[in-house]
Amino acid sequence: MPVITNIEDLRVLAKRRVPRMFYDYADSGSWTESTYRANEADFARILLRQRVAVNMEGRSTRTTMIGRTSRCPWRSRRPA
Repeated sequence: MPVITNIEDLRVLAKRRVPRMFYDYADSGSWTESTYRANEADFARILLRQRVAVNMEGRSTRTTMIGRTSRCPWRSRRPA
């Protein structure tokens, strides 16, 4: 599996793995593709900031869903 670091990496991977008609459909827009271009421009304005060396002490994967407390779903149910 190649390293995926951005959307363009995903596009290249999809182009190789997905049948062309499905890729072309997903990678295109409507008649004028104006919505497609607008979405592309909106996503280009989003900047993701990588945070490294952040203190993780006291962090938890617990959350509340539908009024009930839940742990991280992939965590083992066995006590540590």
